[in-house]
Amino acid sequence: MSTPAPIESVHQALSDRATQVLAQPVAQAVPSPCVAVCQMQADTGWCWGCRRTLNEIAQWSHLDNSERRAVWQVIALRLDGARLPPA
Repeated sequence: MSTPAPIESVHQALSDRATQVLAQPVAQAVPSPCVAVCQMQADTGWCWGCRRTLNEIAQWSHLDNSERRAVWQVIALRLDGARLPPA
């Protein structure tokens, strides 16, 4: 059994993936941001791994590509904020 990656490396990989997804042609299928680190944070309401809300996770399979890209854009913003020093 392998040791899970530190969350910082998971988030860096998610950030890199967001950049790739958002650079793809609009018509291309949009992959799920799930990284299999599923734990909701009470303070933000986001999944610890993919940075989506429960609503975004629940609605994913019903979203079209444009809406999925919009979720990826929000994830990228959340990840940028997560790397800011505490206020």
